[in-house]
Amino acid sequence: MVWTTSLTMVVCGAYTATAALVRGGASPPGGAFWVAVAAVVAGALIALGRRWYRTWHYHLLQPCTGLAVALGLHLDGGGAASAADASLCVVLAALASFFFPWTTAGVHVLVNTALMVLALQSVPGVGPGDVVALVGSAVTAGLLVGTLSRLTTTAVLAAELDALTGLPNRRGTQRRLLEALPTPRAAGALSLAIVDLDHFKQVNDELGHAAGDDLLCRAATSWTALLPPAALLGRWGGDEFVLLAPLDPHRTAALVDGLRAALPPGRSCTAGVTGLAGADHLDAALGRADQALYAAKRAGRGRTRVWSPADAPGQPWLDSQPSMRSDSGSSGSSGPEAPSSGASSGSMPTAAI
Repeated sequence: MVWTTSLTMVVCGAYTATAALVRGGASPPGGAFWVAVAAVVAGALIALGRRWYRTWHYHLLQPCTGLAVALGLHLDGGGAASAADASLCVVLAALASFFFPWTTAGVHVLVNTALMVLALQSVPGVGPGDVVALVGSAVTAGLLVGTLSRLTTTAVLAAELDALTGLPNRRGTQRRLLEALPTPRAAGALSLAIVDLDHFKQVNDELGHAAGDDLLCRAATSWTALLPPAALLGRWGGDEFVLLAPLDPHRTAALVDGLRAALPPGRSCTAGVTGLAGADHLDAALGRADQALYAAKRAGRGRTRVWSPADAPGQPWLDSQPSMRSDSGSSGSSGPEAPSSGASSGSMPTAAI
């Protein structure tokens, strides 16, 4: 949204300023020119301050931009050329319909079009036909861009869903994880877990793929019901799931233990958990969770392990020193990030990511 808005303001402002200079000839620049220059400057400032840009800023920017164009038309009327400048409200209509729901976009289109129509009333040489064409163009552009945007969004979302479980697939999960990664200034706990259904191949081989599919669906349904509102659960592939939770690693491990208990009788899962810090890279976090997962598998499956440096490759003593692993048994979790009892203590907050 930020880059699109910034680029649009710079391009439209540059176009309007150039058109004003060409129409003015040797005359000094008029009001439309300076309004256009202000739009270019504002677009550049938006790009520079994109970190602080919020949605409500855009809601404010839309009518302010429309008002600026209308003011330029009023100060520097130019007959039919003014109708061409007023057509910038078509661009505003397209942007509003692209970014916002129909009702919100409709309000923006109505406000900006009304501003242009009012401004054109004071401009000589603009007839009713020009006004009708302007309104029709704005409404048509808004409907067309809004419809195409929603069709594209629907197609993208469908491509990012796992057809079997209804959870985000690997592609969708990865995109959501990248969006949720904390920034260096972000506050609040955030953890990542990889959860693997134990002996899933055996289920497929002995009971058939239908039984395996049923287990995946039941796991997805029961687990989703147990997650905090801000948590993300996705199917990573095969019998692996990825969980992003707004909790510290040990409370996330306790959450995973609850997911394990929700599986059908006789079924279990193994998981590796790692915390996420500011400026953490997704590949690095997934690598740590994967290391903890395989450390838990080597310790006997059916457990959750919080990542520690001991889980990293190149530790030859890892398998020969099970007592140093601090796993808490069939449903516990541990690691040097906190005492081994931390995975099962405390309540789980549901703070947003």
